[in-house]
Amino acid sequence: MLSFTAPVLISSILILYSLHWLTRSFLMSARLIVGYIRYRHDIRRDWLQILHDRYTNSAIKQIYQLVIIATSKERYPIVRSTLEAIQASDFPKKQLLVVLATEERFADNSARLCSLAQAEFGKIFGAFITSIHPKNLPGEVVGKGGNLTWAGRQAKKYLDRKKIPYNQVICTTLDSDNRVHRKYFSALACAYLAHPAPKYASFQPIPMFFNNIWEVPLPIRSIALGSSFWQIIESTRPYRLRNFSAHAQSFEALVATDFWSTTTIVEDGHQFWRTYFRFHGRHEVIPLNVPVYQDAVLSPRGYWATFREQYIQKRRWAWGCSDIPFVLIHAWQDKKIPFLNKWIQVGRLVEGHFSWASTSIILAFFSWLPRLANPEFQNAVLAYTFPPLYGRILALALSGMIVTLTISTLLLPPIPKKRLKRTTWNLVFEWLTAPFLLPISNVLFSSLPAIEAQTRLMLGKRLEFKPTEKHIIRQDISNHPAAE
Repeated sequence: MLSFTAPVLISSILILYSLHWLTRSFLMSARLIVGYIRYRHDIRRDWLQILHDRYTNSAIKQIYQLVIIATSKERYPIVRSTLEAIQASDFPKKQLLVVLATEERFADNSARLCSLAQAEFGKIFGAFITSIHPKNLPGEVVGKGGNLTWAGRQAKKYLDRKKIPYNQVICTTLDSDNRVHRKYFSALACAYLAHPAPKYASFQPIPMFFNNIWEVPLPIRSIALGSSFWQIIESTRPYRLRNFSAHAQSFEALVATDFWSTTTIVEDGHQFWRTYFRFHGRHEVIPLNVPVYQDAVLSPRGYWATFREQYIQKRRWAWGCSDIPFVLIHAWQDKKIPFLNKWIQVGRLVEGHFSWASTSIILAFFSWLPRLANPEFQNAVLAYTFPPLYGRILALALSGMIVTLTISTLLLPPIPKKRLKRTTWNLVFEWLTAPFLLPISNVLFSSLPAIEAQTRLMLGKRLEFKPTEKHIIRQDISNHPAAE
């Protein structure tokens, strides 16, 4: 409405807003460079040797790594790649306790996964447990949280039977397409033992959506890179870091929080808040600059289905806005958490979801509103200076893409030989069109899914859980970046 009555004011606000995002884009580019340097440094370190240098053999042998792999209807080759990556890790195999968490909703597929995985990997690790999460349990929504919680309780029975203390167990949750870097478990053990109170910490590796990155359409590759880069940026700001996708936590803390939420479809980020309030604000997320490789979205049903799956995935991530009522209520009720601590956390959560839904649309489309809404504004001096000034600011902000494109070239796995010629030309095309395609992609696959999720929440319409379709192109794990 202000565009009709106060176009000069709106133009001034838009200029200030674009300057704000220009500053943020430069800061994020700088953080991306810092995050990349830390990542390169940490994956070159021999974490297993560091572990032995810092701690006694008895201390190391007391640490067990519980790995829960959540599945739905994925085929065995996808799950097998995840298990192979765990097997290829440098951490002692007998201290790895693996749980393959399957769903009764897909009974035939679950039985096949359990049978094949048990036959191939059953004797490799310290324990290999298969669980089948019953369907339609009272009080549960369909989602990953119920499956993880059921699997966690089966693991608890095993630990109790073996008399393994919960504070000696670190639990990592993986999706069925996740491939851990071979140094991940050693780096995690170092971080866990170094922390003075690991019960009050989560450990967040860097998710990199690279498994099938050269098989996906160009826009999807850009989205996958953007998601990976955002996590690298966040790793440089531990005070803002939240659980996302694959993450690790003390089993002692999981028991204290009754494992994961079974009433939300975004159990990862929600787990941060459940733990934060369970321990009255005494909880932090420790960044691990070691990656867990995941799928870029690729549907076996073709090009357009891939775009649809990408939208659905982003909408599910954006459903994290449903945490806001939970957080507001608990922040108000919990008087033990320092006032500034909890309300700064609330502010970051709200601002993050607001920016997610609005920023791309405001920057891309709002510049023409003052002139269109109020014809008299066209005669004002600002009407002539505003468009070129606004355009130059956005162009400067987009110059940060030079950093992202350079780092993407350094980070991405080698192009498969069969696709080398074609993909090289695609990369040239991607570089040239990035300034034009990126704003469109951000609106379609960032702002719009977030707006839909927030609108559903506002109208009281629950978002149903739909796992992203998996279509990994089978690769030898030795050629994967996880084997570096």
